[in-house]
Amino acid sequence: MDIGFLIPSALTSLKLATLGADVVKVERPGGGDRIRHIPPFAPDGESPQHQPQNRGKRSIALDLGTTEGRELFLRLARKADVIIENQLPGTWLKHGIDFAALRQERPSLIVCSVTGFGQTGPLSQLPSHGLNMDALADCMPLEWQDGQPRVGTPFTSWGNEMGSTYAAMAICAAIANVRKGGEGAWVDLSCWDAMVEAHRTEIAMSTRTGERFNSHDHKMGPIYNTYLSRDGKPVLLGALEPKFWAAFCRGIGREDMLHYHTGEEIEFGADDETLGRELAAIFVKEDAATWEKRFIDWDVVGCVVLQIDEVMKHPHFAARGIVEGEVGQWPNITSAIRWHHTGERAGSGMKAPPAVDADRDSVITEWLSA
Repeated sequence: MDIGFLIPSALTSLKLATLGADVVKVERPGGGDRIRHIPPFAPDGESPQHQPQNRGKRSIALDLGTTEGRELFLRLARKADVIIENQLPGTWLKHGIDFAALRQERPSLIVCSVTGFGQTGPLSQLPSHGLNMDALADCMPLEWQDGQPRVGTPFTSWGNEMGSTYAAMAICAAIANVRKGGEGAWVDLSCWDAMVEAHRTEIAMSTRTGERFNSHDHKMGPIYNTYLSRDGKPVLLGALEPKFWAAFCRGIGREDMLHYHTGEEIEFGADDETLGRELAAIFVKEDAATWEKRFIDWDVVGCVVLQIDEVMKHPHFAARGIVEGEVGQWPNITSAIRWHHTGERAGSGMKAPPAVDADRDSVITEWLSA
C-alpha cells in the first residue's frame, strides 16, 4: 500500500508493480496525488510524470485527516504486506497513524519510509524535492551566468531515481525474510544517503588519505574524452585498457601512437595537448555513424553521445523492447529488468494508471472480506 506523495513513493511502488506486486495507491479525495498535476501536460491534460509512474496500480481515495478515513486505512494496513510512505519523520504519528504500533501488532509488516534525508540527523526535518536532495549530495548540474549560480538542465532527480531503486530492493529483501519465517522491517531509506553512497570512490580516497579528493578536480585525459565527428556530433573514446588503445591505433592505421598508452591496466592518457589535437583531427574525418560501426568492428570502447530524442530513434532502442505502445498514445515504459531466458521484461503489459478512487470497491472487498 502506497500512501506517499509525488515521485519517490510513486517510483518505489512502480518498481514493485513491474515485478508483480498488487499496489494499492492511497490518494487524496478529489485531486488525488499531486504527481497527477506536475506540468508540462500532454494534449489530453495528463502529466508525463503521473502516466508512466502510476501504471499497474489500483487507487483508493481516503482522507487520512478524518476519523473515518483513518480507520479504514488502519483496517487495510492490517492486511497489507508493505506500507510505503515519504513524509517527514513523525508526520503520520501526528495524524494518528503509528507505524511502530502497527508493526508491534503485526511483526511481519514492512514499512518503507523513503524520504529526502532519512529518519535521523540534522536534515531529517528539511522538506525535500528532487533537486535539493541532489544539490546537497553533489548531484545537481550547476551553471554560472553573469556570476550567479543557476540550476543546469537536469533530466531527472538522481535522488528520486536512486532512492526509489534502493527502497524497492530493501522491500524485496524484507519480504524474502518474512517468507523465511522472520519478521518484517521498518526501512529508513534516505534518497540523500543513496546519492552520497554513489560517491564511494571520493569518500574512500578522502578518508584514507585525510585529504580532499573530488572528481571535479580531475580532468579526463585524451584517451577517455569526446571529439567532434565530421557531421558535428560528439563521439566518446574510452580506450582505457592497452588492448582497446592498440585496437584503435591499428584501426586508424596509426600504430605510431601506441606509445601514448603506458601499458598500465587503466590509462586515461596524460593531459597531453598533442595527443588531444591528433585525436580531434582524426575523429573529424568521419561521420558519427562510421565511428559507431568502427568501434563495434574493431572491438573498441566508444560511442556517439546521444540526447533522448536520438536514443529513441536508434535501432538499439527498438531492439531492446523497453517501450510498449504507439506514437500518439501514452506508452507502457517497462522495467530495466529483462528475463533473458524468456525474452520478457518486468512490467510488460501493465495497465494504464487508474482514475482517483477507481478501485475502492474491489480493494475493500478483496482485502477486508476475509
